[in-house]
Amino acid sequence: MAKGRASAGPEISLFPFLSILACLIGSLTILIVALSVSEVLQGRKDEAVARAEDYVALQDEIAEREAEIELKKKELQQKNADAATLTEIKMQVEMVSAEIETVRQEGLKLPPLVRQVEEARVEREKILDANKKVEAGLVEGKEKLGELAKQAGRGLPLRILSNSNYFRKVTPVFMEARKEGVVIHSPSQRVEVARKEISKNAKFRQAVNYAASKEDRIIVFLVREDARSSFYAARDFARGAGAVTSKVPLIGGGDVDLKEFFSKRR
Repeated sequence: MAKGRASAGPEISLFPFLSILACLIGSLTILIVALSVSEVLQGRKDEAVARAEDYVALQDEIAEREAEIELKKKELQQKNADAATLTEIKMQVEMVSAEIETVRQEGLKLPPLVRQVEEARVEREKILDANKKVEAGLVEGKEKLGELAKQAGRGLPLRILSNSNYFRKVTPVFMEARKEGVVIHSPSQRVEVARKEISKNAKFRQAVNYAASKEDRIIVFLVREDARSSFYAARDFARGAGAVTSKVPLIGGGDVDLKEFFSKRR
């Protein structure tokens, strides 16, 4: 029987190394696959987010555009309404103009007598306007005369009274009616009576009674322009006492000077 060959030395097994190498390769493969899949998924996710953001921005822009379109529609409607109003006003103006022209044409067809009446009315209005201008001139002249009297500082002598035939038969008692009351003029004195004291003042009552008791006496009221109230109060009291009264309007604001009258009466 043959004898087996003797072993040259201990045997070396490579199985553990190959196993480890195979496991390492498998692990690296799995890691590479996982990283690749993760990168692919991350890229898709970023693209979806970008698309979503673009969609939101597009929606906002669409909303802004729609708001602008709505505003433009309102402005256009307002302009159309204004244009319609202007057109209506223009039509009304044209209608009124046509009516005026029709009336004017009919006026030209009026009978001559009617036209003469119309011309007379126009002439009358012209005359009235001329009268108003004359009256205005008189008022202005009156005011200027009063201002001149004030500037001159002199009174208004009543020379016409001293030469009047009427006053040769009667003796006047002069009372100047002013805004604030009445002034009694006599050769010897000048008495002022307040308006509210006209019916109570003793000297005023004495002068009125004196004029009322004599047939040849008359009370002459020299009336200022602003003395209507005082004049009416004094005149009514004098007439109530039986005195005869007369009125002489005074123009201007100067003082009354009766020295010439009183001197000629003596």
